[in-house]
Amino acid sequence: MLSQTIRAGEITLDGHALGVAMTEPEAPQSDAPVYSPEAAGGLLLGLLISPKEPKEPKGR
Repeated sequence: MLSQTIRAGEITLDGHALGVAMTEPEAPQSDAPVYSPEAAGGLLLGLLISPKEPKEPKGR
């Protein structure tokens, strides 16, 4: 198991960098996926032209 001891005074904080990080504005646009209706046509087309699954041979 990894254990670590940190004594008081060993870590120093840069107050300016911390202030900048806390006041930095959020991104104006998110990279989250959005709904695009034209993509539905592409998915449907892909489904229609994909090869069919092979059928299991009936018992011999």
